[in-house]
Amino acid sequence: MKNSWKKRLWAFMLVLSITAACTDEFEDINTNPNVPESVNNPGLLLPSVIRSTLNDHYTGSWRRGAIVADYLTNQFVSAFDWTPSDASDYFLWSFYGDLRDVQNIIDISEEYGYENYRGIALVYRSFLFQSLTDIYGDIPYTEAIKAKSDNINFPKYDTQEEIYAGLLADLEEANSILGSGTESITGDILFDGDLMSWRKFANSLQLRILLRQSDRVDPSASMQKILNDPDTYPIFTSHEDQAALQYLDELGNEFPRYRVTTYGGSTHLSTTLETYLKDLNDPRLVVFASPTPATASANVKEYAGVPNGINNEDTYNGGSAYQSPPGLLWAPLVYSAEASPTAAQSLLMTYSELQFILAEAVEKGYITGDAEAYYLSGIEDQFDYYASRIPENFTYPQVADVMPDASYYTQENVAYEGTTEEKLEKIGIQKWLALFNCGYEGWSEWRRTGIPTIVPGPNSSGAVPLRHFYPLSEGNLNKANYDAANARQGGDLLQTKVWWDVD
Repeated sequence: MKNSWKKRLWAFMLVLSITAACTDEFEDINTNPNVPESVNNPGLLLPSVIRSTLNDHYTGSWRRGAIVADYLTNQFVSAFDWTPSDASDYFLWSFYGDLRDVQNIIDISEEYGYENYRGIALVYRSFLFQSLTDIYGDIPYTEAIKAKSDNINFPKYDTQEEIYAGLLADLEEANSILGSGTESITGDILFDGDLMSWRKFANSLQLRILLRQSDRVDPSASMQKILNDPDTYPIFTSHEDQAALQYLDELGNEFPRYRVTTYGGSTHLSTTLETYLKDLNDPRLVVFASPTPATASANVKEYAGVPNGINNEDTYNGGSAYQSPPGLLWAPLVYSAEASPTAAQSLLMTYSELQFILAEAVEKGYITGDAEAYYLSGIEDQFDYYASRIPENFTYPQVADVMPDASYYTQENVAYEGTTEEKLEKIGIQKWLALFNCGYEGWSEWRRTGIPTIVPGPNSSGAVPLRHFYPLSEGNLNKANYDAANARQGGDLLQTKVWWDVD
């Protein structure tokens, strides 16, 4: 009996000691040694944020943006039977996850006085939110990504008008503080730490936003202020300093579609883009599209598009042998041994777009300047840009195939002449061409201007979407704010217009 009692006592003491030891070591055992408790270098967060968002931006641009803007066609996407589940996969709602790290960069920068990093994060955050609000309209903005800092788990939706005002204020502040910090920049895979490039992006992006909301808010004073003071407000000067992510010839850093296993198939040049390019004798045709497989090896190569939204692309114009896949610049390795992992870039905003913004602003009387000079500069830089992207190993196209002769600029549909309406039409067409595979910007510009004419196909919902659905999770988890936004905006529908879409 006595031995039994002693055994029980020893067992109890053993359990007690083990429990105490476990309690003492609990924090060590449950702490990942590979994750630092705190980060004081924002440069550790920057590359993954940029890479993740711009890969999503590129993929969404290619698989949805290029189709809804009628550059490419895909029988399934062109039906416009989009669903809320597409929001994160293709329509960039996934940006919210990355915006948490952008906010972390801002928080760290404020704690340690890193003004250069804070400026970069403000510019990048503005680009991400601008992309989101133009797709959805009203979105969580001022209360977004504040679950950690302010315990806000159900953020309100701000109006697009409020969001645009906030973006312009942030970009103004970013331009003023970039270069004022003493810290050097690491981890910047977009501009390699060049703060002047970030300032140019900030001010060029301001001009995009100002023109986009111009049917609601007169942009004249704000645009002219930027253009009157280039020392304070530098902007892009050519495609060499535009906002574009350069991919690398290394696994994991190639352009996102380089290792997909299919190409062409259900995605082709659209007849809309084909018609505009052929009517203009535009050599970008050989960049945006590949020859039809039936003529790829012939001396005379043919290019043929497919209408968006038809019932059966497989039988159109004799089938896929007579339909042009997208251009070789964007082709994956499976398509051709010439395919390049680095030729394509993820385009955030281009110099050409900026030039067309300024041409339209002059033509509409928002700013003073030479509209024709801006217009021609935008066109010329487009050809220079694509010529610079052609790898040396390409058999076709080569640089000479991409550059137009002088007669391109004097033809009736290009020469800057005619009525104001005709000039704005020409600016709009050239801008649409320049926005090829630039996120959802081609679609946004079509919604704002109606240029070019895009007609929904017979196998579509009957109308080109004007926005995208919010993800299902918003209606399920953030219902009160989701409902309020829909009541204010006009419903969570594809045909609900965003705030700046007046016409």
